[in-house]
Amino acid sequence: MTVRLYRLLAALCDLLIATAFFLLWGWMKSSGGVGWWLTGIVLFVVVWMEVCWRLRGSPGKAMFNLGVNYGSRGTVYLRELVGKMATWLTMGFGLLPIFSSKQRALHDYIANTDVSRSLNGSGLADVLRIGFAAVAGGLVVLAFVGEKNSPASTTASVPVKWNVGDSSKAVMTIHVYRGKDEYAQGSGFLIDEQGTAVSNVHVIGSGDRAEVELEDGRKFPVTDVRAYDMNQDVAIFKIGNATPGAATTFPKVQLGTSDALQILDKVVVISSPEGLSNTVTEGVLSAKRGGDQPALQVSAAISPGSSGGPVFDEAGRVVGVAQSQWEEGENLNFAIPVEVVTILLKKPDMNVTTQKFFTGVLHRDVNSDKDYDEDDNTTTAKH
Repeated sequence: MTVRLYRLLAALCDLLIATAFFLLWGWMKSSGGVGWWLTGIVLFVVVWMEVCWRLRGSPGKAMFNLGVNYGSRGTVYLRELVGKMATWLTMGFGLLPIFSSKQRALHDYIANTDVSRSLNGSGLADVLRIGFAAVAGGLVVLAFVGEKNSPASTTASVPVKWNVGDSSKAVMTIHVYRGKDEYAQGSGFLIDEQGTAVSNVHVIGSGDRAEVELEDGRKFPVTDVRAYDMNQDVAIFKIGNATPGAATTFPKVQLGTSDALQILDKVVVISSPEGLSNTVTEGVLSAKRGGDQPALQVSAAISPGSSGGPVFDEAGRVVGVAQSQWEEGENLNFAIPVEVVTILLKKPDMNVTTQKFFTGVLHRDVNSDKDYDEDDNTTTAKH
């Protein structure tokens, strides 16, 4: 093999060594701050130059028994620091002159040095070769093992099965009252451990007070409405502890996104149709309806009493809020995209009691069956 080819291979080895340092350099900058970062650069330059001086060439050259006729340590710095920076700043074209008759790269011309075969230091060259091969092989093995054991790889190879029972614990039956009498019943679900929940406006707003019942039979009063969207028919509210002063940690569901949901993707609805708490129905996404009131059309059953229940994707993330069924059609069920909920969560809390929400916001009368006031064109879905 010619000196030219050895030089190219040596340059590749040096580049790999420098790359390993710069990876460490980036870690030092992120974990130790700018001070450690600058210290690392200085140490690398000093150590590298000293190694080049003692090897009479870079580590890569020593592996291929190449030597450089340095005149002094100053020549080392001129060639290996200034000269090679110039070579690489020319996008590597500074190496091309090695194919000329003088076999000099740009940094050789800058420092007035030559590279030639060296018969000395073969033992050191063998050590460098073995060390370089061991480190490179180790990095390859570590990268392979790390990739196999990474969370992304594990998730891709062994999908985690959704435990429907865990999500069902966060689904509630909502009992709504006007005065002393129960007026309506619907569904809802908890989205945090502090008792924040989601349902439809037409469910939570159909009475002047409400009570929720969880799967385990515990009952809690609805204390206030946090936010709502009348047009999209979504309300976010808080439930309180039945025992004042007692601490309670509530189960919760995970919110997802409906954007990635595709037609025929599986969906699951957990709700309380006709008061049958925590009923699970399964279907697929039939269509995505747009317009002023975007909706997810699903084949999973949504019956009276299901309104406000969560619609899950296969991974157990909430992608929608059950709203209504088309009574004159067969298996035509609709849900509100979960993005409406995530937008509402960013709004300031209203902190309006359910009674104030019922009488002051929706302008309803306890003794009236009227759903919304004359200025509201929204139609009530079946609940």
